[in-house]
Amino acid sequence: MAPLVWPVGKLRPCNHASVSSSLPGQDPLEDAKSAAASALTKARRRLQRRVEAIRGDIARGADAEALATTARWFVAEASRAARGTRELTVTDWSTGEPRPLTFPLDPAKLPRDQIEAVFAHARRMQKGRVIAEARLAETAAKVARLDHALIAIESATSLEDIERATSIARGAPAVRPSGDLSRKIRSPKREERTRLPHRTFQSSPGTPIYVGRGAADNDALTFRVARPRDLWLHAKGTSGAHVVLPLRKGKEPASEALVDAAHLAAHFSAQRDEPTVEVTYALRGRVRKPRGSPPGLVVVDQGKTMWVRMEPDRLKRLLASEESAAGIGA
Repeated sequence: MAPLVWPVGKLRPCNHASVSSSLPGQDPLEDAKSAAASALTKARRRLQRRVEAIRGDIARGADAEALATTARWFVAEASRAARGTRELTVTDWSTGEPRPLTFPLDPAKLPRDQIEAVFAHARRMQKGRVIAEARLAETAAKVARLDHALIAIESATSLEDIERATSIARGAPAVRPSGDLSRKIRSPKREERTRLPHRTFQSSPGTPIYVGRGAADNDALTFRVARPRDLWLHAKGTSGAHVVLPLRKGKEPASEALVDAAHLAAHFSAQRDEPTVEVTYALRGRVRKPRGSPPGLVVVDQGKTMWVRMEPDRLKRLLASEESAAGIGA
């Protein structure tokens, strides 16, 4: 694909804290980042084990429901069978061809009681499945919240950023930092807080989405804040904001997060009033800035495009999710 070059217009200002990168293990900030990330990673592992256990419960519920469906074929036969019967056999004609079905029994129990027990178990599992699915959604949201905090900690440039991220992450149970983490990351010298070059929104899966505030800020977001593995987006062939969707190492973007980021790229562009907008996206490592080019102008190698049909409700939710300087916007 040929390189794409476009100018970038100005966007509305928004006050935030500054972001930069630093090398690990060289100062107290890096020690605090390591301690916070370790605590949250352990909490995430606990929550992920809970997710797998709940999924197992849901799968067992589906198995019970399938067994109950099969047991319905044997209701009439079970009502006629006597205690001591070891197996029920019926013929399934649902496909137009005869297919024998068998149901093993405990000869010490009445056949009809055993069939009814299958139905009763399926009903209990169905009730439990509703609860399990709710628990799964709740736990998955907590995992996404921790992922959000881990991304914020990774790009934190001040001790306040880390303290803020961990305090918000503690809203998800199973986070058990060792010792008083806030004491570990507190410093007598507070860094002077300055504005971030981007606004921060939250995707439906919980991943933050960064949107550049203007031409020079777009350069800062793309080349100082974003990492090569992050996903970069921009409305194709028009002026607008650089948009960055942070990605964890080796991970693909969630489809809903990608659509959310594309909506923001379309909205914060000159085509914001169009019903459909073409959006370019690529790994940030594929985006480069020509020497001497004006602020906001970039070249994209091996980029892809997608057409975004604007969804007003999705956009409204995204705009309402914008985080202030007090959030995990770092």
